[in-house]
Formats: sequence, structure tokens, C-alpha cells
Amino acid sequence: MGSAPLQLKNKTLLLSYRLASRVDELAPLARAVNNAMAQRPDLAHTVNLCLEELIVNLIEHGLGGAADRQIQIRLSRSNDWLEVTLKDDAPPFDPFIETPAPALDTGVDSRVIGGLGVHLVKSLMDDVRTFSDGSGNLIALFKALKH
Repeated sequence: MGSAPLQLKNKTLLLSYRLASRVDELAPLARAVNNAMAQRPDLAHTVNLCLEELIVNLIEHGLGGAADRQIQIRLSRSNDWLEVTLKDDAPPFDPFIETPAPALDTGVDSRVIGGLGVHLVKSLMDDVRTFSDGSGNLIALFKALKH
């Protein structure tokens, strides 16, 4: 993975979106991402795939299925990077550390369930970071923009 700068310079906010912690909120979020990134549908698809994986993971594991919590999504871009952030108020949880790596060399029938979504996000993005400050978690995803 590449390494994005800790703070993007000259970034432009593309989308700020708040959703309830329910899976049925994913379709309206996907539409908002598609609208915000209409000039780059290829990246919109990648972002939507990553957001769906991480939000479902967050709802099930970080929030224990609670449907009354809020998740904040922000999309920003600089000249060289796309930044996607997810902010929640769940207990500290880092899906990139706490989720076991999938055994991709094992047959589907004997593979332990879990970890594929996080693996997919890590493979689609160029850099992933997580932060927890006691009031929730922030996941930051970075994708290098090809010019």
C-alpha cells in the first residue's frame, strides 16, 4: 500500500453525509456518493463497495446491531488523493487489526467466515488508517488519484 500524507493539503469536500446505523441506509448513501463523484464513476463504485463493507462491519461488530446510532461519512479530494472517512461513536475497534486475515488459499467450504470484507477494502484502497479518541472511531481510507 502507498502512504498518504497524514493531512491532505488543499482538499475539497465532496460529500458530508450522516446516516443511521441501519443497513437500509446504504442505498441512499450510495446514491449520494455517486452524485458527489459523478465525474469518476469508477472511483464511486470502489468507494461504495468499501463503505458498504465497513458500515455493515461497524453495525454488526462495533455497535452490536444498534440501529439508533449515527455514522458520519466524508469524502474529500486533493490533487493526488481521495480521502474517505467514517466516524462513529462505538467503543474502540480497529477492523484492520482485530479482524483475522482470510485464508484465501483454503477452499470455500473449509474457510473460516469473516475477514474478506476488510481484506477487500485494504486491497482496493492505497492506505487505510484508524483512530480512536474515546468518543468513537475514525476510519480514514485513501486512494491515489491517477491523472
